[in-house]
Amino acid sequence: MIEVLLATKEANPKLSVQLVIRETLKHRDVPDDLPLPPSTVHRLLTRHGLMSGSDSQDTDTDRRRFAFQSPGQLWMSDVMHGPTVRIKDRSKRKTYLIAFIDDATRVIPYAAFSLAENTRAFLPVFKQAIVRRGLPERLYVDNGSSYRSNHLSLVCAKLG
Repeated sequence: MIEVLLATKEANPKLSVQLVIRETLKHRDVPDDLPLPPSTVHRLLTRHGLMSGSDSQDTDTDRRRFAFQSPGQLWMSDVMHGPTVRIKDRSKRKTYLIAFIDDATRVIPYAAFSLAENTRAFLPVFKQAIVRRGLPERLYVDNGSSYRSNHLSLVCAKLG
C-alpha cells in the first residue's frame, strides 16, 4: 500500500494529499475500506521528499495583489466583527474592529475596537493612524456604508 501511495504521488506530483488517497483507493491491490488519514499520508509523502511542491514554483516570489514599494503609498482599511461585551452592567453589545494596514510594509498603523460600524466610529481610528504613521497617499476601502459617507469624502478631500 505504501508503494502505491508513493507511486501515485511520483506519477503526478501536483496531486493533493486527498487526491493521492482517492487515486490509491482505486488501485486493485488496495482494499476500498482501508483507512488512510490525510495527516498520515502527508507525513509519509513528506518523509519521502514528495511534498516539496513543484520545481517550477519560485518560493521567493511575492504574491501580493497590490505591491506598493514604499510605506505610506497605500493603506487598506476594513471592519471586522469582534466579540460581544457587557457595557456598564447592561446588556451585551457587539464590537467591531476597525483596522488599517500599510500595503508595502504590512505594518498596522492603528486598529481599535468600536461599538458601532459607522463613519463616526471610523474617523477617530483613521485620525490616530495618521497621527502615528503620517498621511497615506492612498486609502483603499471596500464599499461599506461607513466608507461611502459624504463626511468621509470631505475629510479625505481636505487631507489631500
